[in-house]
Amino acid sequence: MSIIGQSLTRPDAARKTTGETRFLTDISVENMVHGAPVFSSIPFGKFTKIGLLLAKEVEGYIDFVSAKDIPAENQIGVIIPDQPLFADKTVRYVGDSIGLVVAKTPEAAMAASRLVKVDYVEENPYLAIDESRYATENFIHKSNLACKHRVRKGDPDSGFKEADHIFEARFKTPYQEHYYLEPQACIVIPEKDGKIKILGSLQCPFYIQKAVARVFGIATNKILVEQAPTGGAFGGKEDIPSEVCARAAVAAVKIGLPVKVVYNRRDDIQLTSKRHPFQMHYKVGVKHDGTLVAANILLEENAGAYATLSTVVSYRSAAQAMGPYVIPHIHVDSNSYYTNLPPTGAFRGFGSPQAAFGHERMMDIIADKLNMDPVEIRLKNIVKPGSETQTAQVLNESVGAEETIIKAAKQAQWDSFDPGQSGRYKHGIGISTIHYGNCLGAAGWHMDGSGVNIKISPSGDVYVAYGLVEMGQGSETVVIQMTADALGVSPNRVIVLPTDSAQVPDSGPAVASRNVVMTGNAIRNATEKLMPILKKAASELMGCDTSEIAIVEDKVTDIESGTEITFHELCDFMSKSNVSMEFTGWWHTPKLEYNAETGIGEAYFSYSFATHIAKVRVDTLTGQVFVDKIIAAHDVGKAINPAGIEGQVEGGSAQGIGWATTEDFKMDRGVVTTPNLSTYLLPTALDVAEVETIIVEKPEPEGPWGAKGIGEPSIIPTAGAIANAVSSALGIQMNEIPLTPERVLNAINGKIE
Repeated sequence: MSIIGQSLTRPDAARKTTGETRFLTDISVENMVHGAPVFSSIPFGKFTKIGLLLAKEVEGYIDFVSAKDIPAENQIGVIIPDQPLFADKTVRYVGDSIGLVVAKTPEAAMAASRLVKVDYVEENPYLAIDESRYATENFIHKSNLACKHRVRKGDPDSGFKEADHIFEARFKTPYQEHYYLEPQACIVIPEKDGKIKILGSLQCPFYIQKAVARVFGIATNKILVEQAPTGGAFGGKEDIPSEVCARAAVAAVKIGLPVKVVYNRRDDIQLTSKRHPFQMHYKVGVKHDGTLVAANILLEENAGAYATLSTVVSYRSAAQAMGPYVIPHIHVDSNSYYTNLPPTGAFRGFGSPQAAFGHERMMDIIADKLNMDPVEIRLKNIVKPGSETQTAQVLNESVGAEETIIKAAKQAQWDSFDPGQSGRYKHGIGISTIHYGNCLGAAGWHMDGSGVNIKISPSGDVYVAYGLVEMGQGSETVVIQMTADALGVSPNRVIVLPTDSAQVPDSGPAVASRNVVMTGNAIRNATEKLMPILKKAASELMGCDTSEIAIVEDKVTDIESGTEITFHELCDFMSKSNVSMEFTGWWHTPKLEYNAETGIGEAYFSYSFATHIAKVRVDTLTGQVFVDKIIAAHDVGKAINPAGIEGQVEGGSAQGIGWATTEDFKMDRGVVTTPNLSTYLLPTALDVAEVETIIVEKPEPEGPWGAKGIGEPSIIPTAGAIANAVSSALGIQMNEIPLTPERVLNAINGKIE
């Protein structure tokens, strides 16, 4: 492996840092007009009339589209069919789509959309999980329960009888706004042959293809989706672009002109999905020495007005509710409830950060009650090769959890940490250890395949089209590395094409840290087909046996004679000989044995592991929490691009710091009251800790070159580590985030919420 494991420079870095990259706001097409959303201003009720009189007076107004203009099915629910594309009488949150105004300029479209008058009959909304759970009438949908998952392993009642101690605690985690740099945006172009071309800021092109085909009642091959350069996503561009693109498509087809939609920041925050708030109850039984015996865990999630990705979040959080620890008896219930608030959906980690906050706070509470060291209690219970997870899955290989704890603790000098508890500032150190199931898991196994298309030109350039996407995380770099290494060519030869639904088979969503694992294995599949043909052609050209051919570092060598030709010369010969130089690769995750009723079995085919240790200062006068350092040890299987991994860990840690300390998302009866960066406080460069990354490599047999996912594990342990550190510093159990100055001061003053 001459290229795998190197820290290559990102090929898109220069274009993005100089402003050369053109995002959707920079892109125009001929005859393009603009759309702006019209949405509900109430959280729950029915609309009785839509008044367009004032909107039509705006210069440049063209048209208004709504539910009556949908050609086929008014449905956009990505998993559960509970969400209309345009509301048909009933609106379920402030932001529910009523229609789209189209005008000649974006300013005219926005002005006209604000002048559309909608008459409502309001109903009493459900604005909290507890309200929704206990509702007996006037449900948001057929019921207020969006979905549920559970795990039933062993017998917790008998386990609690065996336990020497039983501890209980409740935890809460908040909303989190994606706040990607580029808001939701697309351009939809109606083609003369009945096809619809879509250019979007997105992370799941095949979701959009299916959604638009459903709305129009046509075949998916009539919908051509291409990803524009995308300015961030974090899960927020998984399902939401399907809504944005489908609405623009209805307008574009109706008026026969390309329609561009770009949300302004305030609308983007009000209309789109967030991270699920969780409320959790943990009851855990342990032995005197800290050995885990039994647990009953209840996870409750606020799904908002529509389920979107709640089923995935509920599934994943249930399967990982007690973390990477061995426990013989455990019952988990994970329930998502509808409320009349903006939908909550995909966000980096898919429920794992919330569950990790619960199990890692619980581990520290247990350690404190037993007067044990938090590192010691984790090492005592951590999964190792041959251990069984909470879903009774035996892990035999690529289990680096223990090593991440040991290396992180050593680097943090855990045993010698001196809190120096004097004066205004209190210092603390906290640890958090997690596991994360790679790819979609048993619940999404049916769609957990991915493809690439590799085409070699006569000049030796290698073009790669892949079904997942580059959205800022650096996947283009590792695609180049894996392709180059598999073919034995220079990375400079590899050209990664924009993701396009016409170029590759349906590869599922670019989520769940799938990119490296899925694309890498698809590359290996394609190159395994391609290499024998390359070698056969080389043997004909060089007059030797195929077994004597080696292709390494851009040279084609006859091993026996030592004769060499360039890769370019080989490709030129193949072209002139009319030899096929294009192959599609495909890989699907292994079949998983899993019982959905009991939550027992192989929840995921592979797991990434990580430990974060946070060092904090707490200002007891102001309540402000300063995160000084994060030591982050990650088992990544095999590091394809170490610099890329460090970037992911630093970015994920920064996002976790924000969720844990500053990002306090607020609403008033469903209206977002923190709609900008002066009210919703993202961490700045001064708020983000120094992050020290430790790479642990425990190769995964099913992973390409042994690699596992890193994008989501990078954020999952951070909040738990910070909360544990603050709890240690103050001697107070901080069981709810964000740790805002107000919340910290209330805790210091004995007023914990």
